[in-house]
Amino acid sequence: MVARQLRASGGMWFRFGQTQIHVDPGPGALVRALSHVPPFNPRELDAIALSHKHLDHAGDVTAMIEAMTSGGFRKRGVLLAPADALHDEPTVLPYAQRFVERIETVTECGGPYRIGDVTMRSSIRHMHAVETYGMHFEHEGLRVSYLPCGRYFDALVEDYRSANPDVLIVNVLRYSDAMDVDHLQWNQARAIVEEVRPRVVIFQHFGTKMLEADPRALAQSVEDDFGLRAIAAYDGLEVDLTTEVAAVAG
Repeated sequence: MVARQLRASGGMWFRFGQTQIHVDPGPGALVRALSHVPPFNPRELDAIALSHKHLDHAGDVTAMIEAMTSGGFRKRGVLLAPADALHDEPTVLPYAQRFVERIETVTECGGPYRIGDVTMRSSIRHMHAVETYGMHFEHEGLRVSYLPCGRYFDALVEDYRSANPDVLIVNVLRYSDAMDVDHLQWNQARAIVEEVRPRVVIFQHFGTKMLEADPRALAQSVEDDFGLRAIAAYDGLEVDLTTEVAAVAG
């Protein structure tokens, strides 16, 4: 998917009030941000956060740091990342680490990490090939959890349920097959949503089989069965999370 860019791999850009955070800037993140209409300005970012160091989530992290800090001439912003993304075969190149104002090494169930008026706590460690953590954001009573890559296990559900998110963003790569990979399949992602019960769920990070299965139809089935708002992400998707949550709450 990433090599052929069947779906973009630029990550997610959050705006919580005046605080802006880029999460998982994979290949193309900088180009996608600047080509958006109107452009997203990396020099306005308050933080860049990595769930893990795999290329599809962190390929553009150094480029984004350069852009956020004007090539290192304006030392600013926060970088949040697991230790192995910073030290062991670092995805974030060492010279760029010196450009940011503060580095927060994300640990299991860590935090709260503070970014402007946003707090972020990390999840239990995911079962993945590298050090991987989800993110639980909170801003003015809105709770948003991001569940990145990893295998299903029962404690994962317990962690995200305890965060009580209004919005849950779930990476679901596989639809249903026999490949033994460290990613969720659709039935597992659906089971997590049923247990966590957010008001809004956004599914993303689809592999080819998920695309063939029609993510929009799958999301609609979750919406119909569980009585919540379910969205299948697509390139360039913009969501007003506060409005979506309020619509379900109402």
